[in-house]
Amino acid sequence: MKKVRSDFLIAAAVILCSLVLLGALSLAISGTDLNRPKAVLTIDLPSAVGLDRQAQVRYAGTIAGRIRSIRPLTDEERLKESPGCLIRVVAEIRHPLPTIRSGTVAAVISDTVLAEKYLNLEPGPIVNPPLPPGAVIYAKHSANLDEVLTSGKSLLDGVNTLLTKNETAVTQAVLDIKNVLENFKVVATYAKTFMGTVARKPWRLLWGGPVPRLPSEESILQTDKVVPAPVPND
Repeated sequence: MKKVRSDFLIAAAVILCSLVLLGALSLAISGTDLNRPKAVLTIDLPSAVGLDRQAQVRYAGTIAGRIRSIRPLTDEERLKESPGCLIRVVAEIRHPLPTIRSGTVAAVISDTVLAEKYLNLEPGPIVNPPLPPGAVIYAKHSANLDEVLTSGKSLLDGVNTLLTKNETAVTQAVLDIKNVLENFKVVATYAKTFMGTVARKPWRLLWGGPVPRLPSEESILQTDKVVPAPVPND
């Protein structure tokens, strides 16, 4: 009888410890904090793309708490309180923070492209008064990856349309640039010859002397190699 009772107590203790561990693990995974939050902030956002419930709330990049709830604003709330916003977030602040002042702005950001997004609070100026209790903090719009890709595609489509409409002008501009570069190649070759001759005997600028035989423009333009500057035999 005593052995059965001891086995029962051991089994009950194992089950109880398992339940305690399961509860602690559930709280850790869900991010639930049983302590009373130091403050609760209401933040209105134009978009909550990529922002999950229980996402971190940071104050100037430092961890401050977590998001308690995310919900859409009602039509009445949008008209009276937040005309430019669509989402309301309630955040729990669980770490000591300086006074939240008027002018504080929120933003949904991430440290890298693949990192989880979080809600960052950018503090208002130190000269501003403290934020009144129950006041709403407004968030600025942050472009997400999809918006950036869509904007890039729109830009490329616009460039392609512009090039198609001005194909003749673009072709002529390319030809003009080609002509300018070819002329510059000829001028640079002749200038190289002149500088080489003068550098050897500067007095030729006054007294003259043998003139080097310059290569023709055709020979300069037909080759893709550097044309050496001819030097007079004197």
